[in-house]
Amino acid sequence: MSERDELEETALPAVLVSRSDLPVPLVHPARSFFGGLPKLPPHVDWPTAVVMACETLETVALTFVAQIDLAEVPGAGWSPLPTRGTLYFFCSSVFVGERHPPCRVLYSPADGNAYPDRAPPPDLMPLAGNEGDRQVKWLDPNLDFHSKVEFKYPVSFRPFRDFYFREDTVGGELMIKELCKALGPGEPPESDLLQFRSVAEYEKDEDWPFNWLLVACVVRSVLSHVQRDLTLGYSGRPLTDEAAVELKRLRAGAVGWLERCRALTPMDDVDADTKAAFRSWWFDIVQAYKKMNGQVRTYAGEIAGDLGNAINHTIRCMATHDVDAPDDAPLSYVANLARQNHWTTPTAEDGQRRHFRTAIHQMLGYGSGPQDATEEHLEEMLLLQIQGDLAFFNWHSDIGGVLHFWIDRDALAQRDFSRVVATYECD
Repeated sequence: MSERDELEETALPAVLVSRSDLPVPLVHPARSFFGGLPKLPPHVDWPTAVVMACETLETVALTFVAQIDLAEVPGAGWSPLPTRGTLYFFCSSVFVGERHPPCRVLYSPADGNAYPDRAPPPDLMPLAGNEGDRQVKWLDPNLDFHSKVEFKYPVSFRPFRDFYFREDTVGGELMIKELCKALGPGEPPESDLLQFRSVAEYEKDEDWPFNWLLVACVVRSVLSHVQRDLTLGYSGRPLTDEAAVELKRLRAGAVGWLERCRALTPMDDVDADTKAAFRSWWFDIVQAYKKMNGQVRTYAGEIAGDLGNAINHTIRCMATHDVDAPDDAPLSYVANLARQNHWTTPTAEDGQRRHFRTAIHQMLGYGSGPQDATEEHLEEMLLLQIQGDLAFFNWHSDIGGVLHFWIDRDALAQRDFSRVVATYECD
């Protein structure tokens, strides 16, 4: 028997979970989606768990990850999942040092639109935890909805065959063939044109800032760097007097811009004179950090990277505000963000390593990961795999990270989802 025939014998039916390119308003009628708010039955409590964050244990309401209406999932005749009902996935969003993050999966026999959105509880954990390494620093957990709730992405389902292999050329070829059959050939991979832009490129582009929400996000990101640098110094050494004076100057300027933002509507346009003044202020920030290189923790490139992230974040917020709102952002920015979220053409190396430029989300099958979770859980069922995805916030945007939800086969047969365990791996 050839190697290809042997791999064909390992094939398991599975389901790819494909999300929308841009997020949608919370009122979108999707019954299956990532992020947003769960449509929980009124008698079901939002799950809580004890989470380790910044070396402190705290009891928090877990991050809502996904809702799956099982009637929309293909698999009649072969899937061990219930044919009807809804699964709700919750997990800690603090992954640092957590091989098995606290999680809960709930099941309701009702369909995904049987109940209204559940309002987030007051003890809902900030994404990546309080002061977590992967937290989006410009978002204030006390003020910003999306500091605790991911953007909502409707999902659809496509059946495919999953193969059991690691580091195998033939297996990689079979995997790519199956993925392209289910998702299409994909598009050429392209880097995010905003996140990795140089300061000089931003200087030539006069499209930003295009609304006051973007101004607020950029100012808050600068403030987070300045506050950290003032508080922590540099590599265990205290700040020089010159650096401290300069940082306090930057902080005063940022606070002034933030006060202007608070008096205006976030989605309002920025007039030409204000745009020019803001751009001048931002370039002054960059130059100041270049001069302080080696004296503070922040380097100038982080300021430019944050601007790209803030632009992408603002467009996502606009998409959730109204389906037509992204039309008010520069077309090139919107196209860039959507392009990052497309399925991209896999290479032979991608297939061999089971590691793709586009996140592979799936239900059932073997799943994939950079370590050994898939081997350790071979006898169990993969309820859901969510790979690190650029569509998500920092807490789960690392394409090298994979979150799995596993359930014992007997527990699944008994519809006992209290026995689900989560694994998180990163390369």
